Amino acid sequence: MNAPPYLSIVGWARNDGYTPNYAKRLEHSLGFLVRQLDSYKIPSEVIVVEWNPPPGNPLLADLLNGFLGSTSHASVRFIVVPPQFHRGPRGWEKRGMHVNHAANVGLRRARGRFVTPKALDTFYSEKLVSTIGQFDLDDRRVYRCDRLDARMEDESWLDLPDDELLAALARHVVLRNDRLTHSIDWKMRDLHTNACGDFILMSTPRWHEIRGYQKDPTVLCLDSDSIALHAAAAHGASEVHWQEECIYKVVHGNTHAQRVTTIWKDWQLRLDHYLIRRHRRELAMNLRVWLDYPRRRVRGLEEILAPSIERHFVAKAARYAKNDTSLVTNDPDWGLGRETLTERTVARAAWDVP
Repeated sequence: MNAPPYLSIVGWARNDGYTPNYAKRLEHSLGFLVRQLDSYKIPSEVIVVEWNPPPGNPLLADLLNGFLGSTSHASVRFIVVPPQFHRGPRGWEKRGMHVNHAANVGLRRARGRFVTPKALDTFYSEKLVSTIGQFDLDDRRVYRCDRLDARMEDESWLDLPDDELLAALARHVVLRNDRLTHSIDWKMRDLHTNACGDFILMSTPRWHEIRGYQKDPTVLCLDSDSIALHAAAAHGASEVHWQEECIYKVVHGNTHAQRVTTIWKDWQLRLDHYLIRRHRRELAMNLRVWLDYPRRRVRGLEEILAPSIERHFVAKAARYAKNDTSLVTNDPDWGLGRETLTERTVARAAWDVP
């Protein structure tokens, strides 16, 4: 390798039919991304962590090997994580993907100066890639942009040329995941956490400093991206919210907002309403943290009740707002750092000399 790349983009996947035509979607989005990175001459790598490959199905690394053709600036690496590393967390038998653990494998092994996780079925706007291609990112910053959800009528968009696809996505936007205003009761930094898992760009040392995404004893992986953003801020990274840049996502039935519901017991709801009427909002919030309610249920894994957002996220973010960096959410060997995993480079850039 002549020199490390400027940018690493980390995604995760497994050949399990997560969405219709998943392999074709993945091939399309990876090719699209590599062509963008080549167009703006960004020395980069795209890391695909193939997590817990289903037995009997071909590896995505095999299916997609050779489809990219020549690439001048973007290498594409597949890292295969065998099934034994998936076993253990609650719900592992029913859900084959652990997003936190898979992303961490790639974040830990990224070679770029800057790194961002990316859901592999999303698309970067031209403005976003051109901004990165100015090569003026700051090690002291963490960069965010909005995700725009587009609803396409059928799968014909998979056959559109790149420029026509971006135009079609822009025409079919149904939701902009822009900045949310958090409750003042939460006592946290005002950071752009909405859909932040699709784009948190910061330096590689910063990712190592916070040890990637938090360790999750379940496969639900709720709040992890928001916690990482607040952890980075506590360690000194100031947020930059790009306004004109964006990411497009073709929405499907497995998007987060469609999966998660809050579960209140009657006494919890009555108590919460009573305290708020009595202007005891701080006590109401503290009880949600201390007693862990309302719990959350994720469709498809109803047997697991996740912690309340107040206990799982808000309490941590409030500590990070005080720059409490003693709060560490992962182990020193995060991202399977001690393991030797099988890797395959399916496209090699000019900078990436073995």
